[in-house]
Amino acid sequence: YSTDLYLVFWTIKIISIGNKLNKWESETINFYLKQLPKNIRVDFVDLKSQQNPNYSNEEVIQKESELIDSKISNKDFVIAWDSSGEQISSEAFSKLILQNREINNISFIIGGSFGLSSNILKRSNQILSASLLTFPHKLFRLIIVEQIYRAHTIINNMPYHKWLI
Repeated sequence: YSTDLYLVFWTIKIISIGNKLNKWESETINFYLKQLPKNIRVDFVDLKSQQNPNYSNEEVIQKESELIDSKISNKDFVIAWDSSGEQISSEAFSKLILQNREINNISFIIGGSFGLSSNILKRSNQILSASLLTFPHKLFRLIIVEQIYRAHTIINNMPYHKWLI
C-alpha cells in the first residue's frame, strides 16, 4: 500500500435509486465522512424511484437506468452493486480504491428494488456484491461509506481495521 494518498484529491460518487436519508442514517453516514481526510470527497446522487403501477418491472429498470446513466461521466470508474457481482474482502476493496483513485471519479451504482439494467452492468468497470443477503438501500449507502472509510484506514495502515488471523 502507498501512503501518498494525501497527495491526491479525489471524489467518490454514490449514485442510488431511493428516498432521502432520515436523521439517524444521515448522522451515521456523516460520522464516517468526517473521519475521512479533506482530500477525499463523497458525493451522493439520490435519484427518485420510477416505480409506478402503470409500468412493468422491466420498464421501471429501464427508466431508472436512464437516470443513472445520465449521472455517469465517461471518465468515471464505475462499480455497480448487484447480487450477481463478485464478493471481495475489505482488503481487496481497499486495493480497488487505491488502484483507481486517480481516475476523475469512482462512481458506485446502487439500483432500485428491481435491480440494474444489463446496459448499466455492461457500462460498469466492476460489478460487486456485498453479500448474498438483501439490504435496504438506505442501509446499503451507510455500508458503502463505512467501507470507504475502512479502505482509507487499510491503505494508511491505521488501527480501525482489524486484520483477521
